[in-house]
Amino acid sequence: MSHIRIDVEGLTFGYEKGKEILSGISFHAAESESVGIIGENGVGKSTLLKLLAGLCPEYTGSVRIEDIPVEKSTLSRIRSRIGYVFQDADSQLFMNTVYEDVAFAPRNYGLPEKEVERRVEQALKMTGAEHLKEKQIYRMSGGEKKLVSIASVLSMTPDILLLDEPSGALDPKNRRNLIRILNGFDHLKLIASHDLDLILETCERAVLLHGGRIVKDGPAEELLTDGKLLEECGLELPLCLQGRRTYKMH
Repeated sequence: MSHIRIDVEGLTFGYEKGKEILSGISFHAAESESVGIIGENGVGKSTLLKLLAGLCPEYTGSVRIEDIPVEKSTLSRIRSRIGYVFQDADSQLFMNTVYEDVAFAPRNYGLPEKEVERRVEQALKMTGAEHLKEKQIYRMSGGEKKLVSIASVLSMTPDILLLDEPSGALDPKNRRNLIRILNGFDHLKLIASHDLDLILETCERAVLLHGGRIVKDGPAEELLTDGKLLEECGLELPLCLQGRRTYKMH
């Protein structure tokens, strides 16, 4: 069995005491799975990814990444295995140029400069952002920043990708490029998004959150064509399916 996996049991969390955002969340995901985390705004999709990345360590229940418990003492080990792409690229990019930003994490882990350079070149190639290599961050568009954010994560060759609303700020061309990148990532990835068309194109499995709990966990195509269930949870069918008569409404 592959070591690349996420195991969550009875996860409960709230930013304020007595106000739980997530309650009793349990799921497992393993090597090569592509999992979409969906639900209406404010349901806790971003919070769940932050918990998996160790950004909110004060929770109850069990969260394990590759059999390592997510807690303050293990965060360095956890983050060497997980690549977390923030919803807002400006929260992730802080160096002067693209090269410096993509090189930051490998350098921070003490890799030789030749290896750092190789990883930067590979990550920029994977994201189609080679032409941005010397560009200053503040001169980039929102879509360019998003691609560079993903490159900065890929430079660490993570086992697991966590992406929070990755298609935000992307024009159609860059969105297609994002789909290509995600479908080319061979390991485990979790994508939290309200863009259900993106989930349909990149994920084989979907986890639907509502009321702080998992309402359904199953094949993405089956879940995303269940119009009645989606409507009950404050969502609509993916745009590509709206107007068709093939989806389930009963």
